[in-house]
Amino acid sequence: MKIVVLSGLPLCGKTTYAKKIGPEYNMILYETGTEVLEEVTGRGLDFTPENIKKVTDECKKISDSYFTERLMKKVDALPNDIPGVFISGIRAVSEVEILKKHYGDGNVFVIAFHTSMRTRFNRLNNPDRIEDTKGAKAEEDKLLRNFDNFLARNKKELGYGVGDVMALSDYMMSTENEIWPYVTVDKNAEYFDIIIKEILEIS
Repeated sequence: MKIVVLSGLPLCGKTTYAKKIGPEYNMILYETGTEVLEEVTGRGLDFTPENIKKVTDECKKISDSYFTERLMKKVDALPNDIPGVFISGIRAVSEVEILKKHYGDGNVFVIAFHTSMRTRFNRLNNPDRIEDTKGAKAEEDKLLRNFDNFLARNKKELGYGVGDVMALSDYMMSTENEIWPYVTVDKNAEYFDIIIKEILEIS
């Protein structure tokens, strides 16, 4: 099984392209953010920045790769006919190393998504995102529409080490849609498809 790590700052398109291309190859998408949501709400807490930080800090004291390890248990339980999975939201090189140790260095690939802050911030107001985002995630989006909160979230992600993961990636995609180089979603999906075929060794 191939493990495809999708790395990048919030709203860079990781989930968008995984959902667009993944079903064609029977690939499942897992997100560390969903694990955080389940951990916070599972404790009976509201999904607020304060509770997210509190719970995340507590979990990281148990293991720096706590949420990745939770996902690995789900991946290990998958049937053998699943060719690969996407894991979105990995923030530290140590988490990639744990995946490589468990699944084999040649079975783990990192794709980095790079987009300007302005473009990513503006995507919070995309009608399709507002329509598709429900529950606690929608509440989080409301908070992020305040630029100071959005900037703080980005700094937190970088503090965890997401920039290092991106710098050491196997593949890089620019998903900018405001300034040069401009590429449409459909064209980027074609590029993403080429990468996935190469990883899955599909000619």
